[in-house]
Amino acid sequence: MSRKPLVSADELEALLIKPAMEPVSVDNYFPLRLAILVLASGIWFIRLTVYTDVVAADLFSNPAVREYMTPALYFRAWILFAFMAAGVWSYKNLKYPAIFFGLMCVASLFNLIFDISVFYAEKLRSQDARITFLLLGRVFVTYILFVSMRRANRIPIGMDKWNILLPFKK
Repeated sequence: MSRKPLVSADELEALLIKPAMEPVSVDNYFPLRLAILVLASGIWFIRLTVYTDVVAADLFSNPAVREYMTPALYFRAWILFAFMAAGVWSYKNLKYPAIFFGLMCVASLFNLIFDISVFYAEKLRSQDARITFLLLGRVFVTYILFVSMRRANRIPIGMDKWNILLPFKK
């Protein structure tokens, strides 16, 4: 079998981006969506690195399971940091942002399904409002990643790329 890829990275990028029927306009909300992703990831990173024991105690009532899962939570925080750093780099340099946001969307969706069955299983039995809002937030972040993937061809250019107030600019 040939080891030559069937689709190049540039062709895959073009396939992932939503095809435009008219001239492509700039997505003024892209910097705001990126800021929401970075803020949510930053808060989650700090929560999982600084308060790892508190999070583990909140998720698991069994001390043996808590002790076993604490390093996994800490490791997950650093993986989150690495992926968000790569995402910001991809956005800044416009190096395959559609591919990156698509991979992050798929990873976020599978991670959410895994978390529901492993990390949140005990919390879902009691069904409090906090876990409901947490899961809704995770679904919202996954949706933002999906929208970012589909609109990656509309990323603003220059310093507008970092202007979260771009939707209000005339």
